[in-house]
Amino acid sequence: MITVTDAQLAAWLGAVFWPLTRVLALFAAAPLLSHRAIPTRMKVALALAITAVLAPTLSVPPLPAVLTGEGLALLAYNVLVGLTIGFAVRIVLAAFDLAGELIGLQMGLSFAGFFNPASGSSQNPVGGFLALLALLTFVAIDGHLMLLHALLASFEAFPLTGRLAPLDLPALLRLGADLFALALSIALPFVAVLLLINVVLGVLARIAPQLNVFAVGFPLTLLAGMTLLLVLLPYLQAPLLATLERALLPWR
Repeated sequence: MITVTDAQLAAWLGAVFWPLTRVLALFAAAPLLSHRAIPTRMKVALALAITAVLAPTLSVPPLPAVLTGEGLALLAYNVLVGLTIGFAVRIVLAAFDLAGELIGLQMGLSFAGFFNPASGSSQNPVGGFLALLALLTFVAIDGHLMLLHALLASFEAFPLTGRLAPLDLPALLRLGADLFALALSIALPFVAVLLLINVVLGVLARIAPQLNVFAVGFPLTLLAGMTLLLVLLPYLQAPLLATLERALLPWR
């Protein structure tokens, strides 16, 4: 007859529970993994599958430790680590969304978001396009695999047992500052060209007052923005990959 003691059962449950908290926290914050199009059951099943692969390689405390003050602190710490990894990658993709908002504002497409019944928000089409493009590029460069590699490395940098190492929160704050730097670096060519076009239109309006600037300016800025977007699309992968590697560097 096979007997299982409480200590053995607690050790088995702890081997699954502690890594699962960090994996689920990552799934709650990381792009693509937290997408609402993926059913919740599928997310939980995938998190359990990843945990089943990682559990035999980790040293974890037994489950009853969660009922103590130290266990609650460890639980909060694992959730914080998972959220931090996912949030760091989400910041990188948010830079492209912000760049799209700036470009759409200069192209005069911000007001188009109010007439889009499918969006449910005032996001302009360029912002939505660049956000979707960044997500597809993230998948194309195996960003999801980089994310899982960072998750695996986090168990070495921040182990489940032993002394809890402090998180490098200043690095995460610097990454937040890089969000605006990356967004401006992407949107700056569009802003410069469209600003030049607006200056030319302003001069033409002074030279020829009978010219309808709004009838000519809006199609012209729209055409210039679309053309420049088509030309610069192949160059968006390099900054995304460089920023993504810098975001996941502390975990690798």
